[in-house]
Amino acid sequence: MGKYYFFRILKWHICFLFFFFYILASQVIFLLLDFTLNVNIVFTHIYLLILFFLILFEYRKKFSERAPFYNNIYNA
Repeated sequence: MGKYYFFRILKWHICFLFFFFYILASQVIFLLLDFTLNVNIVFTHIYLLILFFLILFEYRKKFSERAPFYNNIYNA
């Protein structure tokens, strides 16, 4: 195990928590929209999936910009 192993594990735990809370929040939004505005279930889920992948893409882009810095730390 490397010196910065804890931070690698922490990064994946943060990713998991982000995914978990996104699913939880999307279900709450879905239920509110469904019961208050009576919108179509399929369109709501498609919208939330598109939103999720846009957020995930930006999150991965942010980490890929910092990747050389992390690789230098891990290989030191």
